[in-house]
Amino acid sequence: MKFKLATSAVLIACLVAVCGPAWAHHGNSAYDEAHWITISGTVTEFVWANPHCQIFLDVKDDKGAAVNWAIESQSPGIMRRNNWTRTSVKAGDQITITLAPAKNGAPVGFSGNQMGKVVFADGHVLKMDIR
Repeated sequence: MKFKLATSAVLIACLVAVCGPAWAHHGNSAYDEAHWITISGTVTEFVWANPHCQIFLDVKDDKGAAVNWAIESQSPGIMRRNNWTRTSVKAGDQITITLAPAKNGAPVGFSGNQMGKVVFADGHVLKMDIR
């Protein structure tokens, strides 16, 4: 009986150790979600792919030089529920986007919750709210 109990305990521990990472999901600890910012620029690329869509945006810095920002958003499924499609944003589009910037000052941000939105030059808005 003790052998079966010990074997079962070892098997369960191994199963948890092997399968545990499958339930894990990264957090947003790299982003400063207490201080959202809004930036404007020209889209260089829009990636419609799991696990998160990405918007790459050239933004002019204080000296007029272009800085390429990488902005993470939600999955295509969540974006679709917010009326996005794979052609909603195209290279060359002029947009303004609200995002949580990286805490380390890198030109990286997260725009995938109720605060995140994209405003186009013509005024139409696409939100990235989790629904």
